[in-house]
Amino acid sequence: MDEKPSILLIQTGGTIDKEYPRTNLGYAFEITEPAVNRILPRARMGAGYHVVTVCRKDSQDVTSEDREKLANTCCETRSKRILITHGTDTMLETAAFLSRRVTDKTIVLTGAFLPETFKFTDADFNVGFALGVLSTLSTPGVYIAMNGQVSLWSKCTRNKDTDMFEGTLL
Repeated sequence: MDEKPSILLIQTGGTIDKEYPRTNLGYAFEITEPAVNRILPRARMGAGYHVVTVCRKDSQDVTSEDREKLANTCCETRSKRILITHGTDTMLETAAFLSRRVTDKTIVLTGAFLPETFKFTDADFNVGFALGVLSTLSTPGVYIAMNGQVSLWSKCTRNKDTDMFEGTLL
């Protein structure tokens, strides 16, 4: 790793990382390599980041053990800025968990409503937006960056009618 700590990008799975192999006729999915490994070269993001995988699960299957492993990964890294790609269904639960365990880092969670492999995905935008937000936040904490908005996790909700994340903008 570089002498200067880079941004740590952590994969947990979720829709953003889903692929639908032809062998299953498109009705089953697999979570494979981190989507950010395909997104960042397209965005021409240079050096300064490191990607690790904590788990590869649909967020509805993320356990307290997975969240504990995620928190430990965040605590153990030298990086002060962390981007986590996560499924949208339990993103807020994971953010709440991390806020109790990691207090000295700036963590941004993002995801996608459509897999990165889909043509009309929101993945590229959300990852780029989240990285931009991460580079400008000056206060450690856990944030949600979705739908072109960023908010502290505790001021963020998911609108049941629109399925969009909403919160107090920073």
